[in-house]
Amino acid sequence: MIDLLILLAASAATADSIGYTSAATALEALKARGDVTIAEDGGWTTADDKANRTLWSFTQPGHPAHPAAVRRTVVLENGQVSIKMHMLCQARKEACDSMLEEFRSMNAALQQSLSPPKNAGSAPSWQPSSSQRARVEELSKAFFAEKDAARYAPAWERLGSGLRQQWTFEGWRDAAAGNAARAGAMQRRDLKKITIYRSSQSGTPGTYAAVDFTGRFANADTYCGYLVWSEQADGSFLLVREEENYIYNATAARLTAEQLAKMKGVFRCVD
Repeated sequence: MIDLLILLAASAATADSIGYTSAATALEALKARGDVTIAEDGGWTTADDKANRTLWSFTQPGHPAHPAAVRRTVVLENGQVSIKMHMLCQARKEACDSMLEEFRSMNAALQQSLSPPKNAGSAPSWQPSSSQRARVEELSKAFFAEKDAARYAPAWERLGSGLRQQWTFEGWRDAAAGNAARAGAMQRRDLKKITIYRSSQSGTPGTYAAVDFTGRFANADTYCGYLVWSEQADGSFLLVREEENYIYNATAARLTAEQLAKMKGVFRCVD
């Protein structure tokens, strides 16, 4: 079970959301502790607080929602494991709202993957068509091919309005180019799973497709993430969520096997 408590503070911040009045204050306090592991990957700064079963994620300068902090804590309630998540976002309301929409898309895909199968005797449920799955697979491969070839303009055209409000084209292009330069040559990328589902995100019913992928780059043996596409009225799909996670080899070399495994788990990097 996953419980999400997302608190936004566009201006005046309180300590009620993440326990600190600002993302910067929280990060400095965590850095001052000797039992917290700090790492930087994929445009985020993470702080692994094992003593409290908590993983922190902080935006870095250049992110539209910066400064922001996300605190995720694993708790046991009524015999079930839950993840309590709080977020403090001190950027413009529009950027914070866009980040919230990203989490909603991500959580809808995760909830779909965790849902138990229906009983064999129950009424038949909606099922995606083979043509929908084929279109999503083709779109995902084309999107990655354009980014790998640094053809960012056509890749940008595949983004939905939510992502376009969160980024400018130049900011998105530069972030993608920066990740590509740091990761080095792409050695492989595999589409591991395509989940097509119906959801009512933001009160608007629609059909979505989550695409999980893994891969490897010259400078990052661990690479994974997912795309979430939204089907439009004409049957086309637009990208509403994009997440790429890298554990660079230089970072992995400084981690213990346990720390590396935990980071892979947080990123959901499963071969």
